[in-house]
Amino acid sequence: MRKLRKEVCVGTPTVASAKPPKVVIAYLDGRRVQGYVFDFSPMRETCRIFPSQTAHAGEDEVVELKRLKAIFFLQDVVGDPAVTAIKSPVASQRRRLEVYFHDKERLEGTTEGYSKDRQGFFMVPEDPTGKILRVFVINRNVKEVKWLQPGATPAAPSPPPQAS
Repeated sequence: MRKLRKEVCVGTPTVASAKPPKVVIAYLDGRRVQGYVFDFSPMRETCRIFPSQTAHAGEDEVVELKRLKAIFFLQDVVGDPAVTAIKSPVASQRRRLEVYFHDKERLEGTTEGYSKDRQGFFMVPEDPTGKILRVFVINRNVKEVKWLQPGATPAAPSPPPQAS
């Protein structure tokens, strides 16, 4: 009997939280929509966004990842142990990078699993507010990825995402 191998995207959070993650969806057309995602997988082409943690089926919006620049996973609760575990990456396994989008928005941070051949990748942004835990960047909508040397001074960062 052949064993099935479950493929996962490198950089996928390994800590499960009891609550669905709060997100800001960054659309290609410039819209930012805030909500909660219950079924996100970096291997799927769609996910469902709900307006609240207690929303019911039918209140969701199906989002095609090809229409997005990125999904920003936000810290919703201060002191959540799952959040702390995700926010404490092993620095030696991460590479610094800058991501440029076609509309000139730029993100800077670190990643442990970039591959241009995948649908996207997770990165941990350098976020001085501490509100953004992780970002899933959609590869097909990225203009350029630049690798940074440790300690390099990057260009001025884009402002954090604002939900509409």
